[in-house]
Amino acid sequence: MNVLVYNGPGTTPGSVKHTVETLRDFLEPYYAVSTVSAKVLELEPWVGKTSALVFPGGADLPYVKECKPIIPKIKQFVYGGGIFIGFCAGGYFGTSKVEFAQGDPNMEVTGRRDLAFFPGIGRGPAFKGFQYNSEIGAKAAKLITCYGEEVYNYFNGGAVFVDADIKSNVEVLAHYAQQTDVLYADVNELNIKPAAVVLCKAGEGKILLTGTHPEFIPKILERSKDYELLKPTIALLKNTDEKRKAFVRFILTKTGLNCNNEFGNVRAPNLTPIFVASPRNYDNILHMKDLLLKNFNYLDSQENYVEGQDGTDKFRFYEGFSKSHDVASKILQEQEPEDVTKPIIFPTREEILPPSELIPNFDMHKYFQHLKPRNTLGSMLMYGEVVTSTSSLLNNNNGLLSSIPENSTIHIGTIQVLGRGRGGNIWVNPKGVAAATAVVNLPLVSPTSQQKISIVFVQYISMLAYCKAITSYGEGYSDLPVRIKWPNDLYALNPNYYYKNKMKILNTGFDHSLVPLVDIEPAYLKISGLLVNTHFINNKYTLLLGCGLNISSDGPTTSLNSWVDILNVERKEAGLPALSHIEPEILQAYYMNNLEELLSRFVDYGGKSILPEYYKYWLHSNQIVTLSSHGNIRTKICGITEDYGLLIAKELNFNSTNDYTGAIYHLQPDGNTFDIFRGLIAKKVL
Repeated sequence: MNVLVYNGPGTTPGSVKHTVETLRDFLEPYYAVSTVSAKVLELEPWVGKTSALVFPGGADLPYVKECKPIIPKIKQFVYGGGIFIGFCAGGYFGTSKVEFAQGDPNMEVTGRRDLAFFPGIGRGPAFKGFQYNSEIGAKAAKLITCYGEEVYNYFNGGAVFVDADIKSNVEVLAHYAQQTDVLYADVNELNIKPAAVVLCKAGEGKILLTGTHPEFIPKILERSKDYELLKPTIALLKNTDEKRKAFVRFILTKTGLNCNNEFGNVRAPNLTPIFVASPRNYDNILHMKDLLLKNFNYLDSQENYVEGQDGTDKFRFYEGFSKSHDVASKILQEQEPEDVTKPIIFPTREEILPPSELIPNFDMHKYFQHLKPRNTLGSMLMYGEVVTSTSSLLNNNNGLLSSIPENSTIHIGTIQVLGRGRGGNIWVNPKGVAAATAVVNLPLVSPTSQQKISIVFVQYISMLAYCKAITSYGEGYSDLPVRIKWPNDLYALNPNYYYKNKMKILNTGFDHSLVPLVDIEPAYLKISGLLVNTHFINNKYTLLLGCGLNISSDGPTTSLNSWVDILNVERKEAGLPALSHIEPEILQAYYMNNLEELLSRFVDYGGKSILPEYYKYWLHSNQIVTLSSHGNIRTKICGITEDYGLLIAKELNFNSTNDYTGAIYHLQPDGNTFDIFRGLIAKKVL
């Protein structure tokens, strides 16, 4: 399930960063935490796939303006059982009325709020001194939790929730320990105290609202440009941070979210050096190094490295795996992934592969052992144990990308700390999610047919290559229930659906007609998505095919190896030997083998040579979809056009599932969608 963090007008970059980092600290791998805009919340069908919607700190008034069209949808989500979390400005946003800086003509904000989850007033700033876009009024606010512990939170302009102690459907999780500078009670009641953090109930849902910033992380605050101003505050927060973490876990759990039990182990580790290996063709290494000298703006040259600047990153290039590893690793310690200089280590001519102790989580020897001897794709491997993003590193640095020999390279990372998706969302890919970006070069025109190359098909080919790699991994693996959701997402059968319907899939080659078309949404879970970035270099297409495939991670959906375990139960009952778990090194090699063969066929013979196999793995043959942009007409999916890769949909007669009107539509996705069949652009062609 998703935890969505609003990132749009009203937010501050710092608040979004603290919010996302903290939620990932406590909620991964059970939830996928990502940022969304108001437009996504308005247009996409996120409600059924989301556990919590979060509004971070910033300014409440822009939230009101930007999110006005989606207030009914947010309330529907919460009343139906969803969770709403509002930190500081998000806390004000979730009240019935805001009274901010009353009497101050430069700052006053007073008005009703339509969400009205807290049945009362959010009044602030709770403590004097607040200034917009400043840390001058910031402090470490002392709280008394409902379980009697003293906790310090970062505070800068937040609310007190007026009369919260006597409100129905409201539980106060923490009070301010100090007297606030605004009235916290409008009724004469002895039991009322200044409420800082409240938990409300609305329908089947829960709402967590805070006046402080329990999500703010002292280590991130230390990197603030206002560090000197905040130094005493940060020191106090650091000294009491364990209690803050316990409080965050407590309040998140109170909403019903499932927090992980290994906080210290889920944080993304330091980046590691990237190793470049091409054991079958050392000339590739030499060629790449020569091109790097031409394509980079060099900043420094030392005895053991050369440093250069590219698009968004600085790089240091070393030679010699064992000789350079330790010194290259030192520059990465305790550094921000976005900002640190990235070390890339090339082999000497005497070296073949990095020693296994330097890359304990990926067996390069096994990868090259299973790569076909004549394969060019994947014959050069760029590997890092911990990387920012295999896709972004290449996409954002044209000098590096232009230096890679044609149709040679796959960049693999065991852990990605800045994984990216089609909507620009960022997340951490943990160990068990195989992250890889293949670099593919294609001509503009097929040398065989002289037809223009339609690169839209490459996304289909890439997902088809993964399906073939999985189902041909060995005897018995063809039963794994993986299928393609158009155009380029990989889905697996939901284990809960499998058990609920008492299914058996052994020796079926997983016949997905076992699942009715109307059940596609609950029956399948996403285990992979593809991000394609296109460049034009040397009069050819250079395509980056980035994919994160859930091989063995336990959350937040399912994984290939979870299905190997499920299938092995059926195999044991049938007296068949158990299947081994899928290994990422072997699977990535098989992917490159299939990708090279499919791309070669596509360049020579076009999309028509690929589509029959693609249809075997996709979910949508004969699926009925409604075209909202054309008066909600009902159509049936009948295939994909061979020229531009558009969906073909035939209009159905009223109340029929098999009789057609004769009208045909070609469909394409309208941007990035959670559900690709919501938001289609339809063009009538007949």
